[in-house]
Amino acid sequence: MSIEKDRISTAQMVILGLFTFIGDMALVYPAAMTAVAHQDAWIAALISIPPGIALVFLFVTVANINPDKNIIELSQQILGKWIGSAVGVYYLFFFIIAASTYVREIEDFMCTQIYEGTPGGVIRFMSIVILVYGLRLGLETVGRAAQVFFPLFALFLVCLMVLLFPQVQLERVQPILNTPFPDMLHAVLFGVFYPFGEICVFFMVYPYTRKSRKINRDIFLALILGALGLNLILFLSLTVLGAYFSEHNFYAAYILAQKINIANFLQRLEALMATAWIITTYFKTALYFYAFVLGTAQLFKLKSHRPLIFPVAFLIYGLSQLIAKNIIFYVKEIPDYWVDWDLTLSLVLPLIMLIVYKVRQRAAAS
Repeated sequence: MSIEKDRISTAQMVILGLFTFIGDMALVYPAAMTAVAHQDAWIAALISIPPGIALVFLFVTVANINPDKNIIELSQQILGKWIGSAVGVYYLFFFIIAASTYVREIEDFMCTQIYEGTPGGVIRFMSIVILVYGLRLGLETVGRAAQVFFPLFALFLVCLMVLLFPQVQLERVQPILNTPFPDMLHAVLFGVFYPFGEICVFFMVYPYTRKSRKINRDIFLALILGALGLNLILFLSLTVLGAYFSEHNFYAAYILAQKINIANFLQRLEALMATAWIITTYFKTALYFYAFVLGTAQLFKLKSHRPLIFPVAFLIYGLSQLIAKNIIFYVKEIPDYWVDWDLTLSLVLPLIMLIVYKVRQRAAAS
């Protein structure tokens, strides 16, 4: 019997998936891609969409082995108690580190771009209070809140894209295909495992979704739209700011919003971009927070995950400060290792579980 009683609709899960996919990527994706592929980053991003969709197909296939169990329960069912528990702990470690990293990203963005001079601990504390409030209300409430905020997020994102088109200069992406193959391959891996790989958190949410007949179609359609939107932000960054500034501005999309100027009247819209980014990053962080709390409760056979919310909040508060000395550290040092972590959690382990399941199924049938 599951300790999670809340249920979300397919539409709510799809919107949460879109928020998780875009999340912090809306600001940091252009810098991450152009740092490797430079002016060819948009090509690498487009190439990464088909393998990214294939990766999500693997998630759905593994999740449907037993649609009523999340990755913690599923790993124990397929790999056995001890190995399955070890895999579950590995996922939980990723969930808590990822949630702490996103809180830290919110802190650094707010303190360097909007509330300069404000102590980082204050921003971090406010973020965690809102996260705790959302999780205490339950998964269903978080899903409904995502539905409420989605039109606002979509409006902000469309405004950003439409209002920037007059400033597009296509010559900024020339010369085309001038990036060495190893660097291009590296950029494609970034494009696959950064946004798509982090959807693995939905292993913890999928069992608690009221599934419609068209759930798979809705999932893939939303992710394709999200990928195109993310890649359009990258393309605008390259054609408006250029490859050099896209690479060296960690918050390139925020700088893009500052460039909007229609007839010297419609300008200074970067607050809209910041709002859209904070909305998506909040829900992404909330899901990782939720995944860790629920998974820990299930691993230790607790009756409810809610008593863990406050202690884990304090843990995230501390970890978000400890994971990096400063913003430069996790901008320059973490990405290369993080993509390997995403690869392991989103491709290697699910693929091993699927292979083991198929082998055991055939052995049982013979």
